[in-house]
Amino acid sequence: MRNKKNNTPIVVSSHDVHLDSDYVQWIHDIKERFRGAQIKAAVKVNSE
Repeated sequence: MRNKKNNTPIVVSSHDVHLDSDYVQWIHDIKERFRGAQIKAAVKVNSE
């Protein structure tokens, strides 16, 4: 995100962000799917 006046980045502190449990679970699921895809691709490459 950038400041509209002078196009500088806007810094947000972690204490300003509230992460609910649904969001945390969603991120966890995405990470698992991504890691699974990485492993599957590595196995496929190594088998070739």
